[in-house]
Amino acid sequence: MATADIKFSVRIHQRGYSYQDLREIWLAADRLGFHSATLYDLLNSPALECWTTLSALAVETSRIRLTPLVLANTYRPPPLLAKMAATLDVISQGRLELGIGAGGGEDDHRASGYPYPPIQTRVEMLEESVDIIKRLWQEPKVSHQGKHYSLREAVVDPKPVQQPHPPILIGGHGQRFLMRAVARHADICNIGFEMTLEDYDAKLNNLKEHCQRVGRDPAEIEVSHNTRVVIAENPAEFDEMVSSGAAAAKTTPTAYRESLGRAIAGTPAQCRQQIQRLVDHGITYFFLLFPEPISVASLNLFAKEVMPQFGRSESTDQG
Repeated sequence: MATADIKFSVRIHQRGYSYQDLREIWLAADRLGFHSATLYDLLNSPALECWTTLSALAVETSRIRLTPLVLANTYRPPPLLAKMAATLDVISQGRLELGIGAGGGEDDHRASGYPYPPIQTRVEMLEESVDIIKRLWQEPKVSHQGKHYSLREAVVDPKPVQQPHPPILIGGHGQRFLMRAVARHADICNIGFEMTLEDYDAKLNNLKEHCQRVGRDPAEIEVSHNTRVVIAENPAEFDEMVSSGAAAAKTTPTAYRESLGRAIAGTPAQCRQQIQRLVDHGITYFFLLFPEPISVASLNLFAKEVMPQFGRSESTDQG
């Protein structure tokens, strides 16, 4: 039986990929009915810049949603980011998901001359920034005098296509401060990597406490899961992929196979079972890291043999 409203994203670390490489992956993901695809936001990585590349890929694709995972709030003032995001939403005809975080890469900040405040300050900046961005998307003019930002009759025009605004995804690894920002501002929560169900219970209980403090229903926030995916048509092919993955990771096949214990890994039937356990726990959005370089064949196998059980297929309307 299909499970409705489950979303799958192709998570891409674009380091080392040419634009043509990325274009091939995005076009395949778009055609196969994946909900979204992502790029990361680092300035000092040998990789194409996130926003510029997303803008080009918006024109190349027609259905898939565009999700930076995640933008460093500290790299762009909120009026600039609000304008950029609104423009990308217009270009893509309403396909932006604004993934944003407090900015966790200290080395990346220092290399480019950006200040790197303590985490509490960066989360304060994130919260103030997201509030400003949403106001700029919805109000004719915005004046603001805050702790970290000030605006005087700032304008974003044209407004985003999506109303009342594009979805806000807040991501990171913190709990004490970041979950407060999620409770106040996020439509989608993106925390941790390959977490266990027990990990989720602990973090989501923390989120519920923050939601209670701000008077928000936790059910309004979509919970996502970050994981590697190693999928093969049969056990023999999976063994070959394990051997290749071990060689790439410079480890033994046994160690590599053990490292996949929290990943989605195996035949399509095994992958479906592993995903279903997470779905049964309330997770509805999966950010999938396929082995690099990402193979269109792997995307195709996952889309054909796994996604239909969860209500997604080539004919899915990505609207």
